[in-house]
Amino acid sequence: MESAFKIAKKISEQQYTSEDICQYLNSASISVVYQTLKETAERSLQEENVLNEVKAIAMDEREISGKGLGATTMRIIAIATLKELGYSELFDSLDDDGKNLVMGAFL
Repeated sequence: MESAFKIAKKISEQQYTSEDICQYLNSASISVVYQTLKETAERSLQEENVLNEVKAIAMDEREISGKGLGATTMRIIAIATLKELGYSELFDSLDDDGKNLVMGAFL
C-alpha cells in the first residue's frame, strides 16, 4: 500500500477513484482512514461502495487497526460523515454526549 503521505497528497489533489477511497477506508492507518472519511464528507461522495465502507466503520463492523487503536474515534468520524451525507439514523440513535462528539468531529 502507498504511504500515508502519498495518499494524503492524492486526497488533497482529488486524484482518486471510488475504489481508491474504499481501499483507503480499509487502511490500517488511522490518519489515512480519518483523511478519507473527511474527504468523503466534504466532497459528498455518495457511491454505494463508499457508503457501505463508511457504514461498516460507523457500525463498528470492522477493525480499524491491528491493535484496535482509534476504533471509537473513527466510529464517531464515520457517523459524522454519514450525517454530512444525509444519513442520520446512527446519529439520531446516540445519546446527547455521543451527539456532541459527532457534532465536533470536523471542527
